[in-house]
Amino acid sequence: QRVEYFSILATIKKISIQTDLNNNVNLTIDKKKISKLIDNILSNAIKYNKVSGSIRIVLDTNSLSIEDTGRGIKKENIDLMFDRYARFDKSVGGFGIGLNIVKMICEEYNLTINIESTLNKSTKVSISW
Repeated sequence: QRVEYFSILATIKKISIQTDLNNNVNLTIDKKKISKLIDNILSNAIKYNKVSGSIRIVLDTNSLSIEDTGRGIKKENIDLMFDRYARFDKSVGGFGIGLNIVKMICEEYNLTINIESTLNKSTKVSISW
């Protein structure tokens, strides 16, 4: 549902979205909160991606990962990404609260969030349980 919701934005930037979704995953979490978590990560993957880039979404038994082919994040900024109002790229809109919300949802449900990034190449956000 969330991929479908964001497909129009992705299409505008000519971003392809590939999914590898295991339909047998059982995670007990409020539907609105998991939607907000996915929306924030997917929105960032589109917003900070390059034109004609791609996004790969993988859902397996113990994790969800969203990886883009965008701008990447400087290593020294990765740990600061979850701070409220943290913004390191002012060229696109936003208030810097999305990943802070994601982190709070992860903490509430004992989920682990990890960001791996290579500057000017890609960013991968993984949520595991």
